[in-house]
Amino acid sequence: MTTPTLPSYCTILLNGYQEQRESALLRSEMESGPPKQAKVRYKVMNTRSVNILVDGLANYNLFKTWFSSDLSEGASWFTFTDPVTSSTVTARFVGGGFTATPLTGGLTAWQINAKIESWG
Repeated sequence: MTTPTLPSYCTILLNGYQEQRESALLRSEMESGPPKQAKVRYKVMNTRSVNILVDGLANYNLFKTWFSSDLSEGASWFTFTDPVTSSTVTARFVGGGFTATPLTGGLTAWQINAKIESWG
């Protein structure tokens, strides 16, 4: 089975974009002197807070179907183009959830707020 891709009608916005990288270190306090630190992980989780712009109610409904079917309610991995590095990243939705807000009274634009995580 191929890995699903974030649909082309979705745009990850830089507004509100944040990255939080998990530590790869083990830190131990010492009786005297500075704490010791040692690298204990080769790869770490990188969590991103993202705002995804979706144009139109029809595309928002398509997004919900993609999320439900292709991503098994957010449990499965998908690929997207990172707006900072322009590289393809494999990620999944943290906890399988998101919040959607209509941006216009006519429901012609939606903003999806979510946390996604990638490994490595």
